[in-house]
Parts: sequence; structure tokens; C-alpha cells
Amino acid sequence: MTKSYELLDSGDLSKLEIVGGYKLQRSSPTSAYGKETPGIWNDLHAMYIKNDSGSGHWNFQKKVPESFSIEFSNLTFKIKLTPFGHIGLFPEQETNWNRIREIGKKKSGLEVLNLFAYSGGSTLACLDAGMSVCHVDASKGMVDWARENAKLSGLETKPVRWIVDDVMKFIRREIKRGKKYQGLILDPPSFGRGSKGEVWKIEENLSELMDALMELSDNKPEFVILSCHSQGFSPLTLERILSSRIKTKGIYETTELYIPETSGKKYPAGFCTFFKKS
Repeated sequence: MTKSYELLDSGDLSKLEIVGGYKLQRSSPTSAYGKETPGIWNDLHAMYIKNDSGSGHWNFQKKVPESFSIEFSNLTFKIKLTPFGHIGLFPEQETNWNRIREIGKKKSGLEVLNLFAYSGGSTLACLDAGMSVCHVDASKGMVDWARENAKLSGLETKPVRWIVDDVMKFIRREIKRGKKYQGLILDPPSFGRGSKGEVWKIEENLSELMDALMELSDNKPEFVILSCHSQGFSPLTLERILSSRIKTKGIYETTELYIPETSGKKYPAGFCTFFKKS
């Protein structure tokens, strides 16, 4: 049976994927090494070309639908080739989704806050595991996309709040309301803007954000997933960010995120630390 997603190869600042049967080449700044199997980088459906300004465009060599859906990790995702090069799926997070499911088997009904939640993969995993979720992203378009994914996955009736807002502003209001969460998930960008133009810089704002999140969980969360893709925030740095704040015993799993390639190699895709209360 054909897989809905495969990473075929990476190298020379690009990656080669099969997504729903379509062969795509996308830019990849982490792939500063040679291609493992250069002979397969042909017969593409589309190639994403990044400009010097940081933006880019798709060069279509064969017809690709404006959007389509695929099954991945027992969930259904809408796929769309965006002007930013993203497709709405981040396969490197599957390990975290499986961790969420394992927690759900033992502790159902946890209230989870998912920040910078994008197209909602972690939100779907939480809902699938019997948790309730507050899904927060500054982009209305991305929140709408996540809602579509929930419907496609048959999870639209599960307990979820869809919030379009600046992360810090929303959290401050939640603190004033006395709201508490047992699970925390965040994959902050290096730089971003809130719903009303608020500026986010990870090196300046992450510490404040983590302090606020600890207030929302009384420094004793059941679990935390903190991942990022920013220089200067290594796996060890992420673990210390959590361990210096969490006031309860637990297990830390600190890793480099990756996507397995069909060649057997691993594609580097960010860093993550996972905390689970013991």
C-alpha cells in the first residue's frame, strides 16, 4: 500500500517528499550535506523555490490540486502548497503525538493548552487521546485549517476551544480568569507577529512565556512538550528551561526531532524536550 507521506531523500539544502502521491521538492536550510540518492530527484510534480528575500514560490511541473487530504498517524490532514513552502503537515511531531496518546491511556480528561498551534496536529492527537484542548494561534487562516483537520479526522465534536489571538495576551487573560491547565504544548517560532501586529522574538519572549505557563499550571504540569527550530536553543537548553521551573518530580526526554528517510538516514527537523509527571 502506498504511504500517504514519505521523505525520500534530503541534501543540498532541499528535501524530496511524496505527499498523497505527489512528488515535491522543498527548500531545507538544515540539509547542508550531500544527497544520499541523487538519481531519484527527477519527475517532480512541484518544486518550491525560495527567494533571497526569504519568501518564495512553487514551480509546478505537473498538475497538483489546490488542496487534498491524506491519512497520517491515524489522523487526516488537509494538505495545501502554501506560498511560504509549508504544506500543513509536520511529520517530525509524530513522536510527540504518540507520547500524548500514551499519557491519554493513563490519564484521560486532562485540559491542555496548545500554543502556536498552526494546523493542529498536536491538538488532534490530544482530542484523539480523550483530552480537552485550548488551541491558540495568531492566524485565523491557520485556526480555520486546524478546524478542518479536526472535522476530517472525525474529532469536531470533541472538547476544543479555537482561539485566534496573540499568545502572550491570551495567556495573561487566562491567568486573570484563574484558568488552570494540566498539559502544555508549544512549538514557538524564532520570529512572529500576533493577531494585531504584536512582535514575538524567541530570545526575548520565551522566558516570560514559560513563567506565565507555569502560573497556569501551578508549576506542576502533568506533561509539557516544548520544541523549536531556533539557533541557540539546543535540546539541553530546552530541558533546562523546563527543569528550572517545574516544581514536581518527573521524567525528561530530550531529543533532536527527525523524519526517517526511505534511505534509512534521518532528516534533522528541530529539537524537543518532553516532560511527564511521575
